Amino acid sequence: MQHSDEVNVHLSEQEQEMIEILMEDLELPSTDDVIRLLVKQEAQRIAVVCPSCGHYARKTQQDVASCNSCLSIINLSEGIWEVSQMRKQS
Repeated sequence: MQHSDEVNVHLSEQEQEMIEILMEDLELPSTDDVIRLLVKQEAQRIAVVCPSCGHYARKTQQDVASCNSCLSIINLSEGIWEVSQMRKQS
C-alpha cells in the first residue's frame, strides 16, 4: 500500500477564512502547515501512547488498545494506560 503526502481539500469560504485566521495567529506560512498542526493536535488528544515503546497504539475496545510496533496489549486502568501483556512476534 502506498501513502501520499499530498491531500487535496476543498474548503468553503468560512473554512478558508478560519484557516487564514489560524495562519496569521499561529504565524504559519501555509494552509498545509495549519492542516498538519490541526491533525497532529487532534491525534495527540485522542491517541493512546504505548508505555512500552512510545509508539501510537490503536484502540480495539473502549479500554483496550494494541500496539503494532511492540505488539503490546494495553488496558486503561484508573485513567492510566498500562501494558497488560506483550504478544510474541511471529
